Formats: sequence, structure tokens, C-alpha cells
Amino acid sequence: MEFSFSALRFILQTNFAPLVSVFVLFAFIKTNITFTDKINRYFIFICIALLLLTIADNMRFYTSQLPHPNIYRYIAIGVGYVLRPAIIFLLTMLASRYKRKINTIFIIPLILCSAISIISIFPFSKGIMFSFTEDNKIIRGPFGFFSQCLAIFYSIQTIYYSFKNSNTNRIEPFVLIVIEIAALIAFIMEHSFKYDFVLSQVLITSIIFYYFFLLTQTYKRDTLTGLLNRRCFYLEINHLIKNPMILLSMDLNNLKMYNDTQGHAAGDKALITVTKVMGEVFFKHAKLYRTGGDEFMAIFTKHDLKYVENLVEDFQSALHATEYRVACGVAQYMPGDDIEKVITLSDERMYSHKVKLKNTESFKKI
Repeated sequence: MEFSFSALRFILQTNFAPLVSVFVLFAFIKTNITFTDKINRYFIFICIALLLLTIADNMRFYTSQLPHPNIYRYIAIGVGYVLRPAIIFLLTMLASRYKRKINTIFIIPLILCSAISIISIFPFSKGIMFSFTEDNKIIRGPFGFFSQCLAIFYSIQTIYYSFKNSNTNRIEPFVLIVIEIAALIAFIMEHSFKYDFVLSQVLITSIIFYYFFLLTQTYKRDTLTGLLNRRCFYLEINHLIKNPMILLSMDLNNLKMYNDTQGHAAGDKALITVTKVMGEVFFKHAKLYRTGGDEFMAIFTKHDLKYVENLVEDFQSALHATEYRVACGVAQYMPGDDIEKVITLSDERMYSHKVKLKNTESFKKI
């Protein structure tokens, strides 16, 4: 009885704060309308999985102190083997949120892992994934590391999709890499050094951090294109005011015509398409912003004027593969210059280019 009270006290002390954090996150998700229903669902599923994993870890810890294994010991291990890769799988779904269709084959290994884990709970499985000795020591079966390998596989997929998004958000891949490294360290601590509850608590902390990271990004970025918004552009300009930089003004031609004649879906398609081309050409060299309906800005801090002008030519060439045209204007800022005048200059050069593009289009129609 004394052991039971001490164990329960330790469990309560260790898990109270993480559990409260999960419930607070759950409440925040349910009352927050910033994200799409799809993203909110993934986070809700993760919260449920984290709660179940915490319960399973506590049951595993408590039953590990018993002299002999019982059914609850088997259930705790089996559930944990399913939930750890499942949480990473849900992270993969979040990282791939911009992809319209995810290959459903990715969920098949998780279903297989779940089936093997459930089967391993019963005596007829003969320890296909895990079993226990009479003195309650775990024995790994032929599929003993399947859950861990699956978690690594999903981790790689998560990082892959985050880099696919990096044309509009270059920070997210590094956030997810930090989460994956922290989870790996926690796994090593649990399995090699016998620390309890570390992995579940690291996952809880990481998921909360990732949620609020994405939340801050929604206020910094344009919803349609994923580019940084007008407010971020001026904040960045003020931050870089003591450094030389080159500004690029861009304007999508005929957006109003697309909206009026083909509908707003056609206008959205035009914006998304040219944004994708911008990302492919400029991403490694500049920060991109959508500063208005059909207006964009780029800030270059590491290249000279000639280099940027060559990039603009590459951008114009890449646009020829699409039906869209974007007017561009470049201006150089040096410390001490009037930044508003430099922005105005880049805009004026962009409008001059816009007139040339329209004249060219009119000539082609003739």
C-alpha cells in the first residue's frame, strides 16, 4: 500500500503540468477560428493521442513495478507502440497541409503497426512484437522495433514536406527538425537510460510550440499565397534601415480582368501561379511579400544590383511557361537614403514596365 501511494504521488506530480497543457491547448483549438477545419482536426487528434499516450505511459510505469506482468502491462506497451508513430504521422499530415492529395499508402504501415501491437497483447501472438518474462522484463519479438522504425519513417516524411513548403516559409523546416531531434533524444533517454515519461512530455511541449508557431505565421502571412504580408514588409524595412538593400516591386497584370471575366477562382489561380514562380526564382535570394491585391515586394540584402536584375530576367523567362505577366521595378537603397523615395522609385519603374508589357500585349493582338 505504501508503494502504491508513493507511485501514484510520483505520477501525479510528474504528469499534472503536461496534462493541463494538453487540455489548455485543446480548449484553445476549439475556440480558435484562425486555422482551417482540416488543420484543427489534426491538432485535436494529436491532443487525444497525447492524452492516451500519457495514460499508457503512466500505466506502463505503474505496472513495471509489479513482480509479474498482467494484462494492463501488455495493453500499456501495445498502446504506446501505436500512439508514438501515430503522433508523428499526424505531424506529417500537418506539414503536408498545402498538398491537395496525400498518398494514402503512408497510413498502411501505421495500420499494420496497430494490428501487430494489438495482436501482441494476446498470448497466442507468441510475442510477435513484445512479451514479458515471469519477472516482468520486456522481450522484443521479431517486430520489436517496427514502431520505432515507423516513427523514423514518418519523421523523414515530415521534414520532407516541410521543406516542400519552404518556398513560402523557410523557418518551418528548422522548427520541425528541432522537434524531431528533441523527440529522438527523449527516446534515447527512455530506452537507454530508463527515464520515464520523457518522450510524451517532449511531444506535448513540441506540439504546443508548433501550434503557436503556425498561429503566429497566420498573422504574418497572406492566406492565399503564403507570402509575408504588408505589415511584415515595413517592419523588415525598418529593421534593415542601416544596411544596403535592393527592393523589387512586382505587379500582376490583368488581375481585375481575370476576376471580372473568369471569376475570382481564376484570379486566385493567377496569384498562386505567379507566387510559385517567384518562390522558385527568388526564394534563396530574398524575402517575398504580398503587399496588396496584385502587388508584391522582394527585399534583397546579399546581392548587388546587376545580380538582382539578372534574377528578374530569369523570373520573366520563367513566366513565359504560364499565361501570366508580372511587371517589375528595381531600386537600390543605401544607408542614409530616404527609404520611402526608394520604394516609390521601384514602384515607378515597375509601372513603366507595366505599360511596356501592356503595349506588347496590344501589339500581339493586332
